[in-house]
Amino acid sequence: MPRTTELGKIPAVDLAYAVDRLIQEGKTSLAEVRRFADERPARIAALERELVTLKAGHAAAKAAGRPAGPRAAAAKKPKRKFTMTARARAARKRQGQYLAALKRLKGVERARVKTVARKEGVAKAVELARKLAKAVPPKAA
Repeated sequence: MPRTTELGKIPAVDLAYAVDRLIQEGKTSLAEVRRFADERPARIAALERELVTLKAGHAAAKAAGRPAGPRAAAAKKPKRKFTMTARARAARKRQGQYLAALKRLKGVERARVKTVARKEGVAKAVELARKLAKAVPPKAA
């Protein structure tokens, strides 16, 4: 079925011929063609009324100062102030020390420190990692 935009390019005489042929072949009836032709002015009037309503609503929204639509920038809520407990701060500090101590170790020593962290806690693991790091000879320059 051709699009309506393609029908606009066909001359009116050819469209009338096509409608007559459809009626002759029984694919549509003269009553259907008349019904669609009669609906056209009413449909245009309904669309014009809807357009007027939309324009009036848009003007009222602008006057009221509302955002233009759902994608318009809405007022942001103020962020809640983040308060960290002393316990959480200490845990984060230990975690940072643990990661820094692990970074200096290689292979087997690193695995040992990780098992100590799981079994005895991060504080003990940091102590062990620092001891192991001191035992490693410095790199030759």
